[in-house]
Amino acid sequence: MEYKDGKYWHECGFDLCGCEFYGRLNQIYCSPACKQAHNNRKTSKVNQAANGADLKIKKAIRIIMGLFKPDRDGKFVIHQVQLASLAFPFDLPTITVKDDRYNGKMFGFGSFCFYQQDGNFIFYKI
Repeated sequence: MEYKDGKYWHECGFDLCGCEFYGRLNQIYCSPACKQAHNNRKTSKVNQAANGADLKIKKAIRIIMGLFKPDRDGKFVIHQVQLASLAFPFDLPTITVKDDRYNGKMFGFGSFCFYQQDGNFIFYKI
């Protein structure tokens, strides 16, 4: 690695750039634009692999955060029709949660969990 005037000779870490530059020893990219382009490509590949599952979770969290007003027990009840009118993604990926507040199977996403009862969705914040 060539050293000159306190800086090291590098090749840009963004594969489409490839320009050579002098910089700090741990510097990888020639400019902030190359760093951003590299990270955008990396994130795009992850999003494609997730098949939009992450986007569904984010959308569901946004909707519930805007509505969530728990009662004394920490429970928030909303009807299925009201959720459907807000375009809630009912097919979002969830995990199964066991909780003492409800004797049954709850589903979790993000920091919320829920179960369905008589056309109502009952949400709790985890």
